[in-house]
This record gives sequence, C-alpha cells and structure tokens, in this order.
Amino acid sequence: MDIPLYNSMYLDFRSKLLGPVFSTEEILAILARNLPPLAKITNIGFVNCLFYAPVSQFAPNGLSGEFTAYHDKKALPQKPTSPDFSETMTTGEQGSFTFQAHPIQGHSFTDEERQIIQLLSWDFFILSGRARLMGNTRKAAISDPMTGAYNLAGIFAFTQQFIGDNLKDYTAHFINLKNFKYINKAMGNNVGDLALKMYVKQILQFLDNTELIARLGGDNFFVLTKKKHHKEFIDKFTVYELTASQGPKPMNIRLQARIGIYPIEENVIVGDALNNCATAMQAARFIRTRDVVYFTKEMQIQSIHQREISTEFHNAMRNRELVVFYQPKVSLDDKRINGAEALARWVRHKTIVPPMDFIPVLEREGTICELDFYVFETACSDISDWLKAGITPVRISSNFSKLHLRNEDFADRILNTLNKYEIDGKYIEIELTEVSDFDDTIAMQKFINIMRKNGIGVAIDDFGTGYSTLNVLKDYNINVVKIDKSLLNNIGKANSNDEIVLRNVVKMAQELNKDVIAEGVETQEQADYLKGINCKNAQGFLFDKPLVRDDFLKRLSSEHTY
Repeated sequence: MDIPLYNSMYLDFRSKLLGPVFSTEEILAILARNLPPLAKITNIGFVNCLFYAPVSQFAPNGLSGEFTAYHDKKALPQKPTSPDFSETMTTGEQGSFTFQAHPIQGHSFTDEERQIIQLLSWDFFILSGRARLMGNTRKAAISDPMTGAYNLAGIFAFTQQFIGDNLKDYTAHFINLKNFKYINKAMGNNVGDLALKMYVKQILQFLDNTELIARLGGDNFFVLTKKKHHKEFIDKFTVYELTASQGPKPMNIRLQARIGIYPIEENVIVGDALNNCATAMQAARFIRTRDVVYFTKEMQIQSIHQREISTEFHNAMRNRELVVFYQPKVSLDDKRINGAEALARWVRHKTIVPPMDFIPVLEREGTICELDFYVFETACSDISDWLKAGITPVRISSNFSKLHLRNEDFADRILNTLNKYEIDGKYIEIELTEVSDFDDTIAMQKFINIMRKNGIGVAIDDFGTGYSTLNVLKDYNINVVKIDKSLLNNIGKANSNDEIVLRNVVKMAQELNKDVIAEGVETQEQADYLKGINCKNAQGFLFDKPLVRDDFLKRLSSEHTY
C-alpha cells in the first residue's frame, strides 16, 4: 500500500499531541489514544515503549518504565517475544528511550510502512522528551531545588490540583527548626544541607500523595496533613534524630522543631491557613515552655496589631510621633542625677503606645535598628544644644540591639554622629541589649574596643537574665553592668537567694573594675539594700519615671536631688 509520509491522517495525529503535557506517562497515554487510526493503515499490531532516566534533581529516584501504547489483540493475539522494529535513542542526561513495533499477524512491514514507523519512533522520542522538559520546567517553578519539597508557589499549585475545596479535612503546620544555624556552624553547611534533605525525605515518605511539604526558605517548612494523620506527624517529627554520612565519620544530628498548628476550618483558603499556622509558630517563639502551639483567634488579633505597628512605624518616624524621653540615673550616695537613659516613646493620637507593644515587633523585623539610631541622634542633638546653652550634660545611654553588631559600619555610624554634633564621647554610653547569646565574639569585641578607645562607655543591659552573661562580663572590655530588675523583686523576702546572687554579682563586677547600676528600683527597701552592698547607682520609678526633654532639662539644670 502506497502511503505518502505527508498525509492528512498523520497531520491530524500530530496536531493532538502538542498541548501542555508534563510527564512521559502522560504523553504516552495521549499517543496511545490517538495512535489506532494510523496503526490500522500501516498494519501495526503492537507498539511498546521503554524509558529510563538516571537519578537527578528532578528525578530523585530516577525514572524507568515500560508502556504498551497499542495492541490489536484481534489482528495480533499474542504479544511478540521479539519486535520486528526496535530503535533505542539516548537522551542528553544519559537516559534512553526505546520504541518497539510489530506488524499484525501474517504481515511483513513494507518499506513505506517502515518509514511511517520510523517517523513514529522519532515523534514518540521527541514528544516524550518535550513532556519531561516541560514537566521539569514546571517543577523548577514550584519546588525547592535542594530538598525537592514544594516552594511557596507550589503550595497553591498543589492544593488547586489535588485538594481543591476540601481543605477542611487538613491540618496546616508551620515548622521552624530550632537553633539550626548552630548545626551549620558546628558541622558545616554541607552537613546542614544534608540534614535538611534527609528530614524532608523522611517527611515525604510519611505523607501520602494528597499531603504536602513545602520549604519556605532556610529552615522553615509548611506541611499539610490530613487531620487523621496530624497527631502521628507531630509525634514523629517534633524531635527527629538522624545520622548523616558525610566524610569518614557518621554524625548524629538531633533536629528539634518549633511548630505552629492550624486545623483548617470550613471555607478557609490555603493562603489564610498558611498565615494562621505561621502566626502560631511566631507565638511559639515567645512561649518558652512548649514548642508545639495551636492557633487561636487572639493570636490573629495580636498579629493584625503587629502588622499595623510595622506598617505605621515609618510614618511615625516621618511625622516625628516617636519622642525621646530621658529617665534619670541617680547616685545612691548623694541622690543626685549622674546619668540618664534615652528611651523611645511613640505618641500616637495623643496617647503613648506602650514600648512592649512595638519594640518586640521592630526587633523581630530588624527595623529596631532604624529606631535605635533615631533615638541616638536625637540624644546627640540634645546634648549639643545643652552644651551650647552652657548646661553641663550627664552621660546619656542609648540602647542598641545586638542586630547592629552584624553591620560592619556600626561603630563608624556612631562616631560619625558624634562628629556631626561635635560632642565628646564622655557624654555617651552605648547599651547593648540581648547580647548573651550573640555568637560573633570577634565582631562584638572589635566594636567594644573601638568605643572604649574613643572614650565612649559600653554597658551590658539586663545583666543576670541570660545563661552566658558571666562570659560577657569576663571576656569583653565593657565598663558598665546594668543589673536586671528581676534580681530586685525578692529583696527583703525570707530565704531569698536573689539577695545572695545580687550581692556577689556587684562584688564581682567591681573587682573587675566595672561600674554597676541597678535598674527598675521601685522601693526604698531596694535602694537601701543596694547601697548596703556598695551598688552606687540606681534607676527606676522610686526616683523618676522617663521624662520629656524639657522636664529632664529642669532636673539637670537645677541640680535636683531625690
């Protein structure tokens, strides 16, 4: 039978194969559905395809399979043991694709039929490769390349394809691996990456094909499980121990997760589910007693409030709603002001926003750094004005978050600000906050040394609240220790260990030539005890609340005593 290669039937066959197809299995199924008319006129009784791809980023377990695309059981009752036509083609990734064909019973392929079959084999090969390429491209767009988990875009693609509107049957989990940076630091980034891959692999093996894990960056993950699997998932993966074989010696790694949980309610979309479990995880950061926290409506209200704070902060800066107050520091010997702490207060709609409402939010987002320098520059400007007016200032302390220590120009910015306002370093003290767990000791020591070299005091805030604060006292060239108010709360109470701790902290600091100041002093009993153990300086409501600039200036210029 004379069959020209260019014919309407073949064109019709090919026209049905050019849509968006994303896997070898899918394109072979389409080919099989559209092959029969062409197979009939070319006397094909059987078509079989074998495919193989090695392990790769897009095929973590490799790919291999066999697919019978066509079998006319009436014209060819038995599958052939050896096909009449077979061609194996190699892919660019060192995989292979084999196309096999056999004629109907009692027939031998003509030259024209073999030309059609040859063309079919090439088309099967090219189209299956195209499908895999499209699939890999799509997968790259919706998955994390290192772990193979979905990414943020993949969450929405997956839920749309596999779950639809049935999210009420699922529980959403936001996972943060606690202190994972220390694994990277102690064992190296390669081991850390391997641990993440192994953790994700174990979760993938736990999940079924309608549940998902997505990596949201770093050591943060989003997991959707069916509600019936939720408790088992939590029990298995809140703490997970694995052995990483990296180099000659296997390493045992213990991954501990902080998890926010949201059992999804009726008519909740996946984006809101993600936000809710993320909100619960953020709450878990501040609940020291447990790592698994369930979402509540109160958390949502608090989260909305925090977003409002974040949104309005820069407007507040521009509108000068952030005002610097000064809380006096007092000598317990002569009851005179011998210093002050510059504190930010947010005056919004004629009311003061409590610092605990906005400082933690800015700290989490890193925008606390902008506020710190805003307060510092305001204090420098005020000191400059007082000097020009002939008023001798006391040393003003300004708070700086440990986040600044990661910026190489931190010290330069402080010195440049002092030069800008032409004030001596003796009028300034830098209070470093929450540094007991700061891990870059070289950066911290370098900063402190530069400050001291320029006559600027350096204080460690909240001393006595962190497990490693003794190391800070011992290892760094600070000159002021601020005793946290929590050590004062039990003064005067029977069998109080705090008095013993406080007395010895003061003695130790003074033996190391550090000045000591107690903050949060609220009662005369506390002040008397501090004076009795030779703590010479205090700050707190017993003496003065934080004062607006003009009221503080009146105290300063009148040589006020308490």
